[in-house]
Amino acid sequence: MIDRFHEEIVQIKKRMLLSWHLISPSLIILWLCSIESLCPEYCLCKQSEKGQRKVSCIRGGMRDPIPITDIDPGMEVLEISAPNDNFNVLSIGPIFQQFKRLEEIIIRRSNIQQIGLHPFWGVPTIRILDLSCNNISSVFDHNFRGLVNLVELHLDNNRIERLPVGAFKHLTELRMLTLRNNLISDLEPRIFLKLVKLHVLKLSGNKFEEELNPEVFKDVPDLRVLELRGCGLKRINAQLYHLLPYLSHLDLGYNQIQFLSEDEFHELHRLHILKLDGNLLPVILEKTFVNQQQLRYLCLAKNRLAKITDTAFLNLTNLIELDISYNKMSKLETFALTHVADTLQRLVISGNKFTLALIKLILQTLYKVWHLEMAHMKLSEIPDRFLPDRIKKLNISWNNITSMNIQALPRQILELDLSFNRIKGLNDSTVIKLETLKYVNFTGNPWSCDLCHITSILFRVNRTNMFRNSICASPPKLIGKKLVNLRFEDVTTCEADNGSSDKMPTHKLSLLIGLICIIVFAIFSIIFVVCSCVRRHSQNLARQRKRAERPENNIEDSTAAVFCKGEISFKFPLDLTERKMSVSTIDEIKRDSQQSLPNGTATGI
Repeated sequence: MIDRFHEEIVQIKKRMLLSWHLISPSLIILWLCSIESLCPEYCLCKQSEKGQRKVSCIRGGMRDPIPITDIDPGMEVLEISAPNDNFNVLSIGPIFQQFKRLEEIIIRRSNIQQIGLHPFWGVPTIRILDLSCNNISSVFDHNFRGLVNLVELHLDNNRIERLPVGAFKHLTELRMLTLRNNLISDLEPRIFLKLVKLHVLKLSGNKFEEELNPEVFKDVPDLRVLELRGCGLKRINAQLYHLLPYLSHLDLGYNQIQFLSEDEFHELHRLHILKLDGNLLPVILEKTFVNQQQLRYLCLAKNRLAKITDTAFLNLTNLIELDISYNKMSKLETFALTHVADTLQRLVISGNKFTLALIKLILQTLYKVWHLEMAHMKLSEIPDRFLPDRIKKLNISWNNITSMNIQALPRQILELDLSFNRIKGLNDSTVIKLETLKYVNFTGNPWSCDLCHITSILFRVNRTNMFRNSICASPPKLIGKKLVNLRFEDVTTCEADNGSSDKMPTHKLSLLIGLICIIVFAIFSIIFVVCSCVRRHSQNLARQRKRAERPENNIEDSTAAVFCKGEISFKFPLDLTERKMSVSTIDEIKRDSQQSLPNGTATGI
């Protein structure tokens, strides 16, 4: 009955294609309903982004068999997956032959243990096969027989232990092969037999031996992308690069490489991306990348670099992005950066021990950098006008920054990451500026929910997405509450915070201490002046008292006794005509002198 119904639908579609302009609305509705009726239970049937007819079953809990009888024969994309807590339990067999237009098969998280014998025979239209996140332990050439037009094969996150010689020899049109995060420990020569069109090979997450046999890659001379990330490799045989002259993307991150020779990448002239992060490199030698004129992205992060030699970046005339973050560098000769100054636009120096003075010198040398990342550098502040105005993307997360002023922000800033610092609040002008940016991240800052710190934020918090993840860190009664959920009556005043465990901001505390010192100094100065004046006044009174007690006319009497015989009186105004003066002779003076001596002796003159 079902087969007959399917045949009728096919006949209707053929007539629709032959006379589409004569189709009535009722037939269109019937056709749409027939598609919907063939959609399996708990699945969703819709168009893909590319306009393909897609059946998506992602609720999980599915058990064998796959409900192909409930699926429209015109299906082009089949997607089966499951959430983490409700995996499917399925197997794959030769069940897809009736789907003549099938282009993509995606079956993940379905506990598939083996692919089976010729499961895709008779479906040459399949171009993408994704069997990632299953329990497949082995693959053989007969698993893929009939996939003559397959372009992509994804077998990531399975339990594949070894690959036999010629395992993919029937996939002559294959362009991408991914085998990440399996249990492969060795690659034998001729594994990739007949994959002459392979462009992308991803082997990251397998634990290989210390060194790969270059002969393994002899059958894929056209390879463009090679990923060997986290494979435990201690070195790479240079002959491998000689066999891959067209390589443009090389990922050797998170291995155990301790040394790069000067001619390490001598054979690679077309590299655009080179990732060496997460290794054990202590230094980058002179002219290491001298033949990589096409290199655009270089990642040296998370090594043990203490030094980059002056000519390490020589000839990198097209380098746009450089990542030297999380190394052991406290110094960096800016001359080494002059070779990339004309082209470099993105610089990542996070996690190093650079001073602000050195950072400023680096930014002056790299005068075209507009994307800057300085996380985990223990920065306590960003001085005003420190960053060039050309900076558009800035990451200063995971530092010790306590405040951010508008003067510290570059004029052209568009994206700012200030997460996990020590910012408690922002002033009004800074908030207004930040509202104009495309992206701002404040996650992990200890916001103080009082009127001294978030007054400017409080009235804008529901008009912007900047503070959607911001949480109060004080006062105690508001700890853990989101800023977007605060009400005005919830926010405490500054005085109320004095009794809490929060401390006064450093700049306000310094200002208060300075003011107290000035007041104390002024009080002591006034006391000193008053005491000095009182003491001086007391001394003046004592002198006046002594003068009052001394006889006023002692001197006048003595003088009169010597020079005058009688009393001399003065009247004011002086009247010289009425003045009478007695004149004594020498004999009289002698006589008076003898009489005045106490012992009565006479003195001769």
